[in-house]
Amino acid sequence: MKKISRNDPCPCKSGKKYKYCCQELEKMSTARTSSAASPTPSISEYLQTGIQYHQAGHLPQAEAIYHRILQVTPEHPGALHFMGLIARQTGKIEAAIELISRALAFKPDYAEAHGNLGNVFKQQGRLEDAINSYRKALNLKPDMAEVYANLGNALMEQGKLDDAIANYRKGLAVKPDLAEMHCNLGNALREQGKLDDAAASYRKALTLNPGFAEAHNNLGNLLNEQGKREEAILRFKKALHLRPNFAEACSNLGNALRELGRLDEAVASYQNALALRPDYAQAYSNLGNALREQGKLDEAIISYQSGLRISEDPDIKQGFAQCIRNVSFTHEIPGIRPLIIRAMREPWERPAELANPAISLVKLNPGIRKWIARASNGALNGNCAAGTRSPEQELARSSGSPDLAPVYDDLLLHCVLETTPVCDAKLERVLTAIRSAMLDAVVSSENHGRVRDASDADKDKLAFYCALARQSFINEYVFSCPQEEFNQAQSLKNRLAAALASKEPVLPLWLPAVAAYFPLASLPSVEALLASPWPDAVAALLVQQVEEPLEERRYRPLMPRLTPIADAISITVQKQYEENPYPRWVKLPRSKAVSIEDYLRNKFPLSSFTPRSRVNEADRRLDILIAGCGTGQHSISTAQRYRNAKVLAVDLSLTSLCYAKRKTRELGLKNIDYAQADILSLDSLSSADHTFDIVESVGVLHHLADPLAGWRKLVSLMRPGAFMRLGFYSEYARRNETAARRFIAERGYASNPGDIRRCRQELMSAENAAQFRQILSARDFYTVSECRDLLFHVQEHRYTLPQLKENLRELELTFIGFSLDSAVIKQYGQRFPDDIPQANLDNWHMFELEHPDTFTGMYQFWVQKRG
Repeated sequence: MKKISRNDPCPCKSGKKYKYCCQELEKMSTARTSSAASPTPSISEYLQTGIQYHQAGHLPQAEAIYHRILQVTPEHPGALHFMGLIARQTGKIEAAIELISRALAFKPDYAEAHGNLGNVFKQQGRLEDAINSYRKALNLKPDMAEVYANLGNALMEQGKLDDAIANYRKGLAVKPDLAEMHCNLGNALREQGKLDDAAASYRKALTLNPGFAEAHNNLGNLLNEQGKREEAILRFKKALHLRPNFAEACSNLGNALRELGRLDEAVASYQNALALRPDYAQAYSNLGNALREQGKLDEAIISYQSGLRISEDPDIKQGFAQCIRNVSFTHEIPGIRPLIIRAMREPWERPAELANPAISLVKLNPGIRKWIARASNGALNGNCAAGTRSPEQELARSSGSPDLAPVYDDLLLHCVLETTPVCDAKLERVLTAIRSAMLDAVVSSENHGRVRDASDADKDKLAFYCALARQSFINEYVFSCPQEEFNQAQSLKNRLAAALASKEPVLPLWLPAVAAYFPLASLPSVEALLASPWPDAVAALLVQQVEEPLEERRYRPLMPRLTPIADAISITVQKQYEENPYPRWVKLPRSKAVSIEDYLRNKFPLSSFTPRSRVNEADRRLDILIAGCGTGQHSISTAQRYRNAKVLAVDLSLTSLCYAKRKTRELGLKNIDYAQADILSLDSLSSADHTFDIVESVGVLHHLADPLAGWRKLVSLMRPGAFMRLGFYSEYARRNETAARRFIAERGYASNPGDIRRCRQELMSAENAAQFRQILSARDFYTVSECRDLLFHVQEHRYTLPQLKENLRELELTFIGFSLDSAVIKQYGQRFPDDIPQANLDNWHMFELEHPDTFTGMYQFWVQKRG
């Protein structure tokens, strides 16, 4: 073993000379343990031997040597430090922190120990502590390139891309030949959307290390993002040639192949990735996406299920939800029901988007199918709208029989009833009849024993009745109700009100029976119910129908008024939405916050929009205006979607705004301000404090008397280069609604709830259902407020794409792209392959003429203000 000179660097990696470091400790140790024993190797020699074992991977031998040193010199920082590294390598994270911290207690200027403590903190997920440790290390020793790299990586995980890039560049200034750091710099630049700079970094890494498989893979991902699929495929194949067991490259190769429509090859690549890494959750998700595009729905669902057993990754949940959202199931798939229940309750997607697949499964339940068949045969619908009672009375006589047990016991049906409107005419008929049966059972029963002492069957029935009452509240009591039935419900409501007034006990079954016909908050003294203990199902019903509405009432006098509402049409529209706030919703999925540029780049990868260029963009507040926020679904989704978002959400309707504020507080969001305002007066706010980076107004402007005037006022509030998201009705896609509006006008139906219910029954009748089947398939048909918005709106304009193109020219807005299903985007790409950015509105007009249902969800699109 080479003897260490006094002036050599100390082997403990402190950065000091041996004579100023471990040699001094050895002298102190020797002074404490001096004896006449024969000479033995010095501590520094022991340490050097331990380091050699450590570097060779012989951890037990190295640990034994470090331990021996600490027996002699318990405060030896080098031994403590290296013992900490071994603890980290063997998964003993807390021990690693304790040992390295002890080393730093004895030697606070030990730069390498600070750096390695940062690594341990990062492994533990304590990013802020890791960053502090890295910074301490670099303050002590600014030439440690690897620590700059680690600091950059931690900042990347925090989303602080500018700081990460700055540290990568500092590290490369120290050691320009670090290929891995060039690659990491490329990753950060790619996250910022600086794709050309990122590509240059990856290529520099490959110049330094042509065999760097990770850099080939990352460059392939970037090329795929740029639409250069064939080049990307070559990079992925190169990565796999260099590292045949590179599962991520195998999966990414599948992604590029899938984008090219080579689905069989893509599936094979994903399967190869899973053969290499059976626990690769993302590959299961990617495989599910490809199988879905192949139309192999069962196999796709199995793939998502496999991925979710490994990881609760939001991307997999979203992939599953997108896979089933347009599906009508014709047979049961093992394990599908619990997944859909989770997807709707957590949720993974807006529950309304999953209503159709969920209902299709509910209708496969043999017991429910029996009642639907009876409804289809006329046994339950008869002259329901005219006031006859016989079908409901028939069902009431059966309500205690086993025939209804499958209805009460269907957990997926419970989930649908509690989270989203039931958007199926046949199932609505059955639920309407069951509601009537429930009312009969409660009113006619002489013995209302408390359910907490009742049988399990009665508890199941109560839970279902509560779910049905919650559905009635969600759909705003849209179900048909003959006068005799209404009178019976009113009588029970009066009995409940009298019991509340006299403080008499209230029986649990009364509450869902009344709540299925009237909102409980309409009762006097109803808040007294909140003080009593109730079964869980009843308690949840009271939260929905008492606690939450009372909270909304408290917000009403406190809501700021930003502008007056003076326009005659605005006042009429306001009245509609005060009576019927739109839409009533229950749950929203959470989303990961990204920059607006990243969002648009992901949504429109081939678009040529101009990124905003400001200093410290990642940390700057993003000011957003939601003009016409309704009940908050739009504003909340937007506030969650964008990093550093600050949202001002305005609407005409105080009722809608109070609903939105309650839902916002329920979710714990603090970056949304709500206020009442008229779009036509918003330009009065125009100032440096009231201009915006993003303005969104979807499904709003076409309800103004002069939509272009309102649109112009919103543009005046946009900063140069700001983005705008809009939604307008399509003349072609609304042709069915136009026909229905004519039908409604001919029959003289008004826009009040009673007429809306009666009109719906006529549209659903056997003689009209075929003519209006597309109206009946619209989700908006299944609540009072949404049906009113769909078919009875007091003010509506419809557009064509040539009109919108002219408006964009006049307002000096640059079109970015439409928000459409990926299948439509691919179909358009095949029809117009030369329109790479897919932003030619003349082409889209031709496409719509060929496919007039393309924009049934409105023309929803993004534009950018020039300058």
